[in-house]
Amino acid sequence: MDKKGPSLEGFERVLEQLASDPRLPTNFPEWIRESLIMSGAKIEFLRYIFRNRPEGGKQPRLLDVGAQTGAFAVYAADLGCRVAAVDYGSYSGVFGAIAADHGVDYRQCDVRTQPLPFADNSFDFVTYTDVIEHHSFSPKRILREIYRVLAPGGRLILTTPNHASIYNRAILLFGGSVNDKFDYFFDTCADEDVYPGHHREYTRNEVRMALESSKFRVRECKISEDGDMSSLIYYLRRHGALKEAAARSRTLLVSALGWSWTFLHLPFGRWIWAVGEKPTE
Repeated sequence: MDKKGPSLEGFERVLEQLASDPRLPTNFPEWIRESLIMSGAKIEFLRYIFRNRPEGGKQPRLLDVGAQTGAFAVYAADLGCRVAAVDYGSYSGVFGAIAADHGVDYRQCDVRTQPLPFADNSFDFVTYTDVIEHHSFSPKRILREIYRVLAPGGRLILTTPNHASIYNRAILLFGGSVNDKFDYFFDTCADEDVYPGHHREYTRNEVRMALESSKFRVRECKISEDGDMSSLIYYLRRHGALKEAAARSRTLLVSALGWSWTFLHLPFGRWIWAVGEKPTE
């Protein structure tokens, strides 16, 4: 267990544990290790959970919806949370058993058609991060399910790309597309039954309306930058990847601009951060 609390060093250690598991297909380990580049936001989620943990120092009960590799859930368990996770078959089949060995109750669930496989009032926190934009259906049903499994006073942490970001506005101004890359959509995913990319992105007002219409009390709904600049710099420094740094210079520049929007309190950032609370009455 990490006594110092959530950190990039601790998350990197968990990623290495997962990537080294011999049960993984050969094409997964490097992908898992490189996900450290985009892990800064996950550290912020965990810090939020521990700042707002249940009274009396009780073990936070956490559900991660759309867990994918399970790395976030495993690290949360390592830090002392009681953790469950769900994703659909292609992920739960590969990563579920590995996550279970690290203390995570990882279950298969297709949220398109199935209820969350947990009892009412089971969790203090649900993380639903960078998932809602991938749904090919209205998220209202899954938000109702999240509401159901949260205990009174429990909180949903939701993040999603900001459709109205300055970056999207600039791309459109110069005739570009803010959708996923066309060749990925048109060629790479030509044989997929359901497109795995973004189906619908949201504005801040839409996220707020979605939470309110699902009975949540909205505690926060803001435009923000995630922690990916810090995690990208950490990754490049740790791996001495000067050549990769040059290749990722655009990402570094965009992240730096993002922090300036946040500092100036302008609603141009790349991400929406929202917290919905299940009322106690």
